[in-house]
Amino acid sequence: MNLKITLFFILMPLLAVTQTVSTISANSGVTDDLIFDADGNLLGADYSGSAIYRISLPDGASSIFADGFNTPNGLAFDHNGLLYMADNIGNKVYKIFPDGSSEVFASIFNPSGLIYYPLDSTILATSYQGDRIFKITLNGDTSTFAAGGYLSGAPVGMDYDENGNLYVGNFDNTTIVKLLPNGEQELITFGPGGGSYQGFIAYSSGYIYGTMFNKNKLFRTDLQGNYEIYLGSTAGSVDGDANVAKFNRPNGIVASPNGDTLYVSDYTTSNIRMITNLEGNPSGSSEVLQAHVFSISPNPVGEMAVAIFELAHPATASLAVYDQKGRIVNQVLENESLGVGSHQVEVTTAQLPAGIYHAVLRLDDGQEVLTRKLVRM
Repeated sequence: MNLKITLFFILMPLLAVTQTVSTISANSGVTDDLIFDADGNLLGADYSGSAIYRISLPDGASSIFADGFNTPNGLAFDHNGLLYMADNIGNKVYKIFPDGSSEVFASIFNPSGLIYYPLDSTILATSYQGDRIFKITLNGDTSTFAAGGYLSGAPVGMDYDENGNLYVGNFDNTTIVKLLPNGEQELITFGPGGGSYQGFIAYSSGYIYGTMFNKNKLFRTDLQGNYEIYLGSTAGSVDGDANVAKFNRPNGIVASPNGDTLYVSDYTTSNIRMITNLEGNPSGSSEVLQAHVFSISPNPVGEMAVAIFELAHPATASLAVYDQKGRIVNQVLENESLGVGSHQVEVTTAQLPAGIYHAVLRLDDGQEVLTRKLVRM
């Protein structure tokens, strides 16, 4: 028996309540990772310099907290409140004390992101060029926790959801991966790829948010891999609502302790940006559109699908089905010029083995990306 599925892609105009972007610290010195300290202030790394800065809140005053490093990158606190920093090109992880003094904690290859791992009181460090995650005991002993597989895309940022599940973002290929306690990997979503470059990630209220370093945008995905462009358009330093706000190579990102606000570092300007009203809808401009409805029914599926999507503006559309290794197994549309309104196309799945796939709709050369999981019976 042949089954049909319907994938709904509806791109809707902006609703009344939107996110608000504000610059809270101009020329802060921070170009990279951000983290909150115990006093509720931000600490930020300067990859293009040598220092870690403290940004006091709410006034945004910036001062050097620790200095003398090569390429400060990822930051993490352990359960005792000690700060750790990944010196990327320096191939070291530093322990940094409350007075700003430091010592080498571990020597590993190309460390980038850091996070405390409470299951066994260790520090996890992504290795950008090593395509792996190191585990570092609090004595400084190192071992490989996970390597290769979906991590073969330059892992950088990490964060936990409220249930303690760990997620990793790859800088080069923009995938998001769930990392299990035994080191096994589960793909969450591919992201746009195509030279977007994914900086750090932050979890809040059911979504993983992240920076698109080379596209001047932010994205978000839910934990089922439903991915969308969230904010931004072309390069700039414009504050305001989602219609006008612009970023300039956003890189670091962190959620406030209560999860209602995001903070982002712009690499080019070293400005710190604050984003409020997270549950508002993204911009309805021609650059950024919201995935209002995108569902698969029934799921698992059989041999045929019908993709339905509605465009709020003319766009060049590509629709493809990917396997778990990121290979295109069915190119349904490729750079099709489509007008405003509703569109339907058939998606053949009969040739696919049973398994999990991703249907990815890209509009205007990846300016807008929507991803949904597709399970083949």
